[in-house]
Amino acid sequence: MISAFVTACRFPALALHHFDVLRAFVVRDLKARYEGSLLGRIWPVFQPLLLLGVYGLVFSGMLGVQFTRKGFPPLVGGPFVTTFFMITGILVWTCTVESVNRCCPIVVENANLIKKVAFPSELLPTYAILTSFVQMLIGFALFIPFYVTVMLVAGKGTLAENAATLSGLAWLPVPIVLHLLFTLGLGMLLGAINVYVRDLQQMVPLATLIWMFFSPIFYSLQNIEEMARINGAGWLLTAMKANPLYHLLALYRACFVYEKGDVFPYDSLAIFAAIAVGVFVLGYGCFHAWKGQFADEV
Repeated sequence: MISAFVTACRFPALALHHFDVLRAFVVRDLKARYEGSLLGRIWPVFQPLLLLGVYGLVFSGMLGVQFTRKGFPPLVGGPFVTTFFMITGILVWTCTVESVNRCCPIVVENANLIKKVAFPSELLPTYAILTSFVQMLIGFALFIPFYVTVMLVAGKGTLAENAATLSGLAWLPVPIVLHLLFTLGLGMLLGAINVYVRDLQQMVPLATLIWMFFSPIFYSLQNIEEMARINGAGWLLTAMKANPLYHLLALYRACFVYEKGDVFPYDSLAIFAAIAVGVFVLGYGCFHAWKGQFADEV
C-alpha cells in the first residue's frame, strides 16, 4: 500500500511533464465534438445554459418541485433555490458519469498508442477526464454569475449582508480538486480492468444508471435524513452515506447554499477526501502495475 501511494504521488510530475500533450489531446477532443456543427464553439456555452433553463422550467414550473433554505434572501425562494440545487447536482453528475463511461474502453480504443513504447498510457484516461471537467467548469462559470446576481439583488439587507450568503463559494476549489482526484482513480481503475474483462464496458453504463438513482441529484440530503428518521430506517441513511457522491454533492451544494451561521459539512469533507485519495491510489497503482501488459492484451 505504501509503494502504491508513493507511485501515485509521482503522477502530478508526470502530468506536468506531458502538459503539452494533455492540452493537445483535450483541445482536439473538444474540437472533434463540435466541429462541423452549426453552432460550433458556442455549444460548450449553450449546453449548460440550456440545462439551466430546462431543469428550472421542468422541476420548478411543471413538476412544482420546491426546495427552500432557511436564511436565504426572502425573494430568493421557490424556483431560484430549486434551480440552484438542481444545476449543481446535474453538472457534477454529468461530469462524473461521462468521465467513467469514456475511461472504461479508452485503453482498448487506443491500442495503436499503447503499443508505442515511449507513450505514457496514463495520459489516455487523464485527458478524457480533463475534457469532461473543462465542460463542467464552463457550466459553473456561466452559473456562478447568475447565482451571485440573484443573491445580491434579491435580498432585503444591505449589499454587505447579502454578500455574506455567498461566502460558501470560497470553498468551491476544494470539491473540484477532490472530485478530479476521485474520477482519475476510478477512470484509471476501470480502464485497466477493461483491458482484461471486456464485459466491463457493457456493464458500466447500467451501473452508472443505478448509481444515479441512489445519489442525491434530484432530491435533497435533508429529505433522505428526514425520511429515515420518520420511518425508523436508519439503514437507509447508512446505505446512502456509503455512496461517495452523497458526500461529494454535499460539498458542492454547501458552496452554493452555505449561509452565515450554517455548519459546513466537514464530516463529508473528511470522508470524501479519504475516499478520493484511496480510490486514486488504488486506481493509479493498478494502472501503473498492469500497463506493461496492455500492449499484449489489446
